[in-house]
Amino acid sequence: MILKFAINVPMIVCVCANVSERQLRAVVADGATTLREVQRRCDAGAGCGACRDAIRACIRECRAEAEIATLDLTPAATPDFAAA
Repeated sequence: MILKFAINVPMIVCVCANVSERQLRAVVADGATTLREVQRRCDAGAGCGACRDAIRACIRECRAEAEIATLDLTPAATPDFAAA
């Protein structure tokens, strides 16, 4: 998880391109799935490279959040343990 120092204060992930975590998450939500795609869309990670690990972590985190959001947790999809 990317560190957040204060509530409602944007965390700058890439200083070289001045890209915040919020902007990075928007790029990933818009379809960027690799570091190279993020670099092409917003230049984050294209400079000195110090933020590349944080960008990759954000991509993984966003993917995991998207997978959780798409889980079907309706009663019909969950097993009925009471019947056993």
